Amino acid sequence: MYKNFRKMLVLYKGSKRPLLISQIMLFLSVAVNQVVMALNARLINDGVEAGNIDVVISTAMWMIGLTLVLTVFSIGNAIYAVMFSEGTANFLRVQTFRQVQTFSFGNLDRFRTGDLLVRLTADVNNVKSAVLFGVMNLLQAPFTILMVLLITALLAPRQLPLMIAVMVVVSVVLFSLLRNIQKLFVIRQAALDVVNNILQENLSGVRVVKAFVRERYESQRFAQASDKQKDAALAPAYRIAVFLPTATALIYTSVVVIYFVMGREVMLSQTLSLGEVVIFSQLLAAALVPITMLAFILPYLEAGEASLGRIIEVLSDTPEVQDKPDAQRIDPASIRGRIVFENASFGYRDKAGQPMGEALHGINLAIEPGETVGFLGATGSGKSSLVNLIPRFYDVTAGRVTIDGIDVRDIPQKQLHKLVAVALQESVLFTGTVRGNILMANARADDDEMQAASQAADADGFVSAIPEGYDATVARRGANFSGGQRQRLSIARAAAAEPKILILDDSTSALDMATEARVQEAVQGMMAQATKLYVAQRISTVLTADKIVLLEGGRQVAVGKHNDLVQTSPLYRDICLSQLGMVPELRDASAPSVSMTGGSQEVQR
Repeated sequence: MYKNFRKMLVLYKGSKRPLLISQIMLFLSVAVNQVVMALNARLINDGVEAGNIDVVISTAMWMIGLTLVLTVFSIGNAIYAVMFSEGTANFLRVQTFRQVQTFSFGNLDRFRTGDLLVRLTADVNNVKSAVLFGVMNLLQAPFTILMVLLITALLAPRQLPLMIAVMVVVSVVLFSLLRNIQKLFVIRQAALDVVNNILQENLSGVRVVKAFVRERYESQRFAQASDKQKDAALAPAYRIAVFLPTATALIYTSVVVIYFVMGREVMLSQTLSLGEVVIFSQLLAAALVPITMLAFILPYLEAGEASLGRIIEVLSDTPEVQDKPDAQRIDPASIRGRIVFENASFGYRDKAGQPMGEALHGINLAIEPGETVGFLGATGSGKSSLVNLIPRFYDVTAGRVTIDGIDVRDIPQKQLHKLVAVALQESVLFTGTVRGNILMANARADDDEMQAASQAADADGFVSAIPEGYDATVARRGANFSGGQRQRLSIARAAAAEPKILILDDSTSALDMATEARVQEAVQGMMAQATKLYVAQRISTVLTADKIVLLEGGRQVAVGKHNDLVQTSPLYRDICLSQLGMVPELRDASAPSVSMTGGSQEVQR
């Protein structure tokens, strides 16, 4: 039972002290509470009924003093419970975030961004609430019940069966009311997810909605989802609404039963005193309140257990790509940047970690140091998958990839990623400054080096035009820059790393062809010694490459320069015709570029 919480206590090393102190405080508060109630019998029997004012005053003073002690213990329990629950939440957030940082691309394919966000926020909060309720109240019921039964057994053993019977009946009724309520909470959360998804889609795409006059449709769709969420939220709310007054009625009814049964004994046999009847009624009420609270918090404990299981699923996941124990560091200065794919194959995995078939089939390719190589092919042909094998974002399933004859799996990942810089398809910028984003991989670079990288990416012009320059603020995900500007800043970030191998994965798709040509020329000038790989959808990006690799269906179908492929590859020729409306002939493959003149396309030297 609650195996995930048991695992958490093993993982969370700092849990023992605050948890232990809180439970000691809880036990002491329960014990003192029983003593206070026991003094009621003395107050009534030896004080009020006997007319002894001294006993009344002394007993009252003791009760007041013990009540203050009880208050201190209760506050201590609450404080340490909050410390423990907040510490647990902080631990889970930090550890889960750190674990995500170790994930390979394959792990991130299974745990999508939205899923991880829910686990780091809503699931962590569910666990925090469950821990807080549990630490403050979970053991209060057994502590109290144990003491009540012990006192009853000592003072009135004949009434013990009655006390047990009342507790059992109340417990059965209360737990029956909340039976399966966890399922209702799950349904409520699922409905809330739908509402949040629609809300997120519409807020981020409100311009598209307005452009296509879909305001009314989207409003109706959101209203329908909101109505379903309301209905799903009402189901557990109704249960709780019935539970609380029912619990109160049961407690009062139980006290009446005690007064009736034990009161008759006081009047008929006089084997019990009035003070004992009062204390037993108070003891019963003291036992039933924690039982009620326990029944009330169980759904939250179940929800916390489920959420904790989702978090532990992330914490226990193993990165698909890991360094070998015997991985040897290499001298970066000795690396020239020769890349060889030797019968390399690769396949993605599904959410269960099972292979989904091969995305790349037996790639054999040699790329010489300093070469500029373009990868061309239709969407899904395997271009990005292929270049992602070089920095080990994924590992080959067969064959190998080498840099200067060294298998990339034999190089520590941190060092490998310093040798290989990548500007990914999605140009992600981080909140901060332009400077901080460009120097992300090379914080030691000076202003001249930063500006040189920015110039190579054709970004220096628009950055310098901003009043703050390179200290300008970058909004979340770079929302205050255009798509083309984000791409150029991403390229500048990769260039500033001064890598031996530079991969631009369709990272100029938002640029016009003239800007793209300037970027390529500047990158070539700044990084002449680096091996440069361009993944592209449009042929203009790779026309002047030293080598063009044509992919189709995960297979390498042609390799060569533009002029050679025009002659030998029908597929390449078709791409030229479909994108350019002609098949350009390049006299000097190191110079020409494609530009737009008027309404036609031409190749210029």
